[in-house]
Amino acid sequence: MARVVLNDVHVDFPIYGTQNLSLRNAIYQRATGGVIKRDGERSDRVVVKALNGISMHLEEGDRLGLVGHNGSGKSTLLKAIAGIYEPNQGSLLVEGRVTPLFDMMPGLDVEDSGYENLFTAGLLLGMSRDYIESKIPEIEEFCELGEYLSLPVRTYSAGMMTRLGYALVTSLDPDILLMDEGFGAADLRFAERSAERMDEFIGRSRIMVLASHSDSMVASICNKVAWLQEGMLVAIGPVDEIFGKYHDSVRAKAKRKKPEIKEVGEIATLSEPVKPVYREASIRNIGLADRRERTSGDAVLTKLVATDPAGSVRWEFQQNETVTFHIEYEVIKSIPNLLLLFRLNLAEDPAAGRPLQVIGEIKEVLSGRPINKGTRHAVKLTLSSLGYLRNRFSLYVCLGPTTGNKFFDVVDSNVALPELVIREEPAKQPRTGVVALDYTIDTAGEEPEAVLVSNLAPNFRERS
Repeated sequence: MARVVLNDVHVDFPIYGTQNLSLRNAIYQRATGGVIKRDGERSDRVVVKALNGISMHLEEGDRLGLVGHNGSGKSTLLKAIAGIYEPNQGSLLVEGRVTPLFDMMPGLDVEDSGYENLFTAGLLLGMSRDYIESKIPEIEEFCELGEYLSLPVRTYSAGMMTRLGYALVTSLDPDILLMDEGFGAADLRFAERSAERMDEFIGRSRIMVLASHSDSMVASICNKVAWLQEGMLVAIGPVDEIFGKYHDSVRAKAKRKKPEIKEVGEIATLSEPVKPVYREASIRNIGLADRRERTSGDAVLTKLVATDPAGSVRWEFQQNETVTFHIEYEVIKSIPNLLLLFRLNLAEDPAAGRPLQVIGEIKEVLSGRPINKGTRHAVKLTLSSLGYLRNRFSLYVCLGPTTGNKFFDVVDSNVALPELVIREEPAKQPRTGVVALDYTIDTAGEEPEAVLVSNLAPNFRERS
């Protein structure tokens, strides 16, 4: 039997060396990483309240997703359940073997071979040597690294490292699985296989807790969601219900007035907030306040346009047409690697009560190697056949590292991206929904018995 019970759990981190500084001058009263307060008999000690009164009960079969902005306490909660952090107050009961997957290859030594690192990481993850040896053939087959497993890991690309770590951790048989973000894949073919293996891996766990910024990932594998904010549990419950509350809060926060950063010549200045206006020529300096609040800014998206096969810029297409998105970006600070995340969302419709819904997501590694600062790049993303029915779709485009949860840049409504509009061919009868269903209908056989018109419902009429 496996279960996790938290009762009024508090986790505080003391900060030393600030006794001679006023709290107001040293730090803001509230920070993204929990609430900062003074503690002690004379309030001479500063503490960060990373978790503040968390209570929840998880039983076998629970798949819990943790949502909230960076620093809301998601990773701290995972580490408290894993036993890495001990609560300062409250009680924490964990029954079952805990498998924390915060790092796919703990103890990595780039001078050791792939095989040697498998044993090191496996032992640190709680596997026995015999268990690791029994899994070697399975790992060899899945990661497809061949003779590279005998070479030093420093000769591996980022994608090869991902394959090795993925093959290792998904060979575990966990009771309680703790995951901080998802695991990337090196290429599209491997991504398909790894997704299937991850589903099997998660299915073997009795309880799973996942901290992620990906709504689609949480919605696809979790049956519960816990919303954390400033170290406190705001709400916990069914996925759709909690996502609705969380997104309402995010939208309400986005509507608050914030100063907009604009560049005048070479000098960045603050001005009164204005509604962003999309420009085909460049989106570099649009919505910077929101973009920098959500990302590091190490790389910046400078252009995003949609074109037809003739190269003309347009955002309205008929069903089954081809659209190409031209994306340009600039690297501001040197980065270790680069991943492109592209989402097509069914646009929000407040009048109909429809929230934002992720329809499709593409993850593509643009570079597994470091990229120098000051360089500019371009990529074309083509959707060869828009198999959607008449609808309006919004875009979410993000640049980030292949691992980790701190993105470099993100654009969506913050740069007023136009909606992608799909229209059906005029000759076709309009249908509703998201995708077109291919179907046939067979009316062969005996004619149905005649029905008196008077017996039909008012909305039906006899066909001639």
